[in-house]
Amino acid sequence: MISIAQSHEKCARICAASGSNFIAAFRFLPRRERMAMEAIYAFMRTADDLADSEASLSCREEMLRCFRVFFESSLNASVDPSASDTFSSEIPSITSADEDWRPIFPALLEVIRQYRIPAQYFFDVLDGVQMDLEPNFFQMAKELETYSYRVASAVGLICLHVWGVPPEEIAPEAQTPIFQAAVSCGKAFQWTNILRDVREDAENGRFYLPLTDLRDSEIFKTRERISQAEFAANVQKRILSGDTDLLLPAIQKNLRRTEKFYQETAPLYSAIPPSNRRVFQLMMAVYHRIFLKIRKNPAQIFQKRIKLSKLEKIFLYFRLLFG
Repeated sequence: MISIAQSHEKCARICAASGSNFIAAFRFLPRRERMAMEAIYAFMRTADDLADSEASLSCREEMLRCFRVFFESSLNASVDPSASDTFSSEIPSITSADEDWRPIFPALLEVIRQYRIPAQYFFDVLDGVQMDLEPNFFQMAKELETYSYRVASAVGLICLHVWGVPPEEIAPEAQTPIFQAAVSCGKAFQWTNILRDVREDAENGRFYLPLTDLRDSEIFKTRERISQAEFAANVQKRILSGDTDLLLPAIQKNLRRTEKFYQETAPLYSAIPPSNRRVFQLMMAVYHRIFLKIRKNPAQIFQKRIKLSKLEKIFLYFRLLFG
């Protein structure tokens, strides 16, 4: 048995150990919302760690399956964490290896109920994490948009519930302007990540940008039919060898897509109550600044990972605090 307070403490420790820049952004939130974000982040971080561990593929698949089943069992159990300070021990332990992540669920379930967050969004995230168990290659931009929705847009929609956007505005498939802006925001952030990490992903046998953006390049035209994986492997080899000039048109095309996604996020700012708005402003400022750096000199993504300096981060924090 673990109390909700102890569960929140566990989530806070996971956040502190992560080293993520966005944990500092949580400090802009009131205490209640900050604790909610820590529980949500602990869920996301744990799922990512299970998928990215050094275990075999079959082992990672099983760990992620157990995590998902335990989450679903917890949701379906006749337990109301808000009605008691203890979490029922009747919710079954799925495996003997789940003790590291089991304690995050009392806090998470309380947050889901308090903020009326659709559980579907958490399952969408787990579907996205599942896609990352093996190298992914996306033939078309629409396929990448689906992936981005799962690993980024769904996360944003969860956050907006905590930040005070009316739940009916951001219910699954609500098709409201706020919902659409949130989906675009997730795509903007994820596309920025993908562009930033092109070289690092190539080193790990991955390439996320749509392959159709590259097939018109002379260097990739071939009379032989090759598989999607073989085609992506050719792209990765060129990135790692530094022979990247013919990749730049595709990068430019995806920069234009990303810019459009950023433009579509405009309704979000006024939709978030002022008390919680700063955390969104900081996240947007960090991602958009990275995007602008890439757009200014796209070729640099093939040499290094683009990031903000400590001075740039400090500037952003101070601008939000005192600007």
